[in-house]
Amino acid sequence: MSQVNINKDKTYCIVSAFAYDIDDFVQTIQSLIDEGWKASGGISASNSMLYQSMTNDEK
Repeated sequence: MSQVNINKDKTYCIVSAFAYDIDDFVQTIQSLIDEGWKASGGISASNSMLYQSMTNDEK
């Protein structure tokens, strides 16, 4: 069972998932980019988890 978590506020969010869910992780990030979000830095990894921070300038 795949699980990608999105912790989102108005202008900042963090996407996280286990490394084995990388396909869903990438699809989630692409969906956010399509909605106007921008990646903020590169992917971080810790203890088999992947993290990507995203920003959105729309208020």
